Amino acid sequence: MSETAATGATAALYGEMRAHFGFGLVPDVFKLVSTRPSYLKVFWDGYRSVFDEGFLDRGVKELIAAFVAREVSCGYCVEAHVLFLDMIGADPRLAACLEISDIDDMPVPAATRELLRLARRITHEAYRTGQADFDRLKESGWDDEQILEAIWTACQFNWVTRMVDAAGLVALGQLAEPGPAGSAPGAGG
Repeated sequence: MSETAATGATAALYGEMRAHFGFGLVPDVFKLVSTRPSYLKVFWDGYRSVFDEGFLDRGVKELIAAFVAREVSCGYCVEAHVLFLDMIGADPRLAACLEISDIDDMPVPAATRELLRLARRITHEAYRTGQADFDRLKESGWDDEQILEAIWTACQFNWVTRMVDAAGLVALGQLAEPGPAGSAPGAGG
């Protein structure tokens, strides 16, 4: 639903999103479910549960989101989360990881590479995730809360990428309205 057409609960949620992201518009991805305010609220709450709090660094969570998107070839979400990495002032090496296919060659600490291995496993073969994965993560220095947060982040972005792809969202700003607000970034996958 367009921002100008939004009323009631949808308009209120859109207002929260504009304030949260700070670029004067609602990210495209949230508009995909906005005709159902209950879906929009669940999506918005899920997004905030990943990025507004927690035990992992925001940059690591953005990297997990972008990594999952790369794994499933969701260009919209990769672009959005690279934008967010830049917006939060994250180490440029995090975004550089997305250009490297072998996790072992990524310019991040070994412990972060283990989280990415977990994200890859969740994305391609979640049913095979098990105690050996968790033991490896704990040996790398991650605690239970951080591991759960990595799992939550990877799972959230597995469903988001599928929704984005199924709905045909391919470019940031694709659903932006004409005018001054429409020229701001339309990120948010």
